[in-house]
Amino acid sequence: MVSANQPTLFDTDSDAPTSSRRNTPSIRRTRNRPPARNAGCRPTTPWQPDEHLITAAQAGQLHIRNLTQEDRSWIVAGLTARGHTAEDTAHMLRCSLRLIKQIRAHPMTAVSLYAQTIAAEVEAARLRAKTTNRAHAYELEDLRMTAERYKKQRDDLIDQLAAQARRAEAKA
Repeated sequence: MVSANQPTLFDTDSDAPTSSRRNTPSIRRTRNRPPARNAGCRPTTPWQPDEHLITAAQAGQLHIRNLTQEDRSWIVAGLTARGHTAEDTAHMLRCSLRLIKQIRAHPMTAVSLYAQTIAAEVEAARLRAKTTNRAHAYELEDLRMTAERYKKQRDDLIDQLAAQARRAEAKA
């Protein structure tokens, strides 16, 4: 049983007891670097995937140095999903093969690849349904035209029989 003072898996950092190490300055802060962001801070604008980045990468218009980690993951996952090898991706983004393999191993890349795979499956299902609906509409219209043709043929036959009956009455 977990006591009230022990953190559980569901506790956040603000609920966890603070240690004395947290209050001591780290060595990294003394190297002319800005202090690390607080883990509780969120970016002001959430990241959104951009499908055009993948197209731009395929055209060779992007350099990996200019991309955020999220964009790197999104692009590498997109190029992987489109069948590009790690070597091709490294060439397109003008970086090392090792960096591409590191990005592929990143959890965000796995999530991006999964999201792109699901999106492709949904789009394929939507297109199949649209094609099926078009085929059914075409088939329905063809059946309506056939029914109209048969009705016209029936009406013509009835008119011919009526004309023959009138001629027979006129002769008799």
